[in-house]
Amino acid sequence: MAKIKVEIDADLQDLIPQFTENRKKDILALEDLISKNDLPAIAALTHKIKGAASSYGFMQLSEIAAQMEKLSKNNESAPLANLAQEMKAHFESIEIHFVPMS
Repeated sequence: MAKIKVEIDADLQDLIPQFTENRKKDILALEDLISKNDLPAIAALTHKIKGAASSYGFMQLSEIAAQMEKLSKNNESAPLANLAQEMKAHFESIEIHFVPMS
C-alpha cells in the first residue's frame, strides 16, 4: 500500500511517538470489542480516537473513527469490522512529516 503523507505540526514531534503507540493499542482493543459486538464500548473508544486524531492533525483517521462511532451508536454493527480494517491499514500506511505551523 502506498504511504499516506500526513503533515503534523513540528511542535508536536515529541508527543507523536506516544500518540502512535496509544492508537496501536486502541486499534487492537477495537478489534476485540468488535469481535464481542460491544457497541457502547466501540462508540466510546472511537469517540476517543476521533478526538485525539483530530487534535494531532490525523484527519482521515479521525473521519474513519467518526463513522464507526456513528454506526455503533445507531446499533449498526455489520460495517464495523471492515472499517476497523480500513482504519488499521490507513494507520499503518501513514508517513509523518513534521512541518512548522506557527
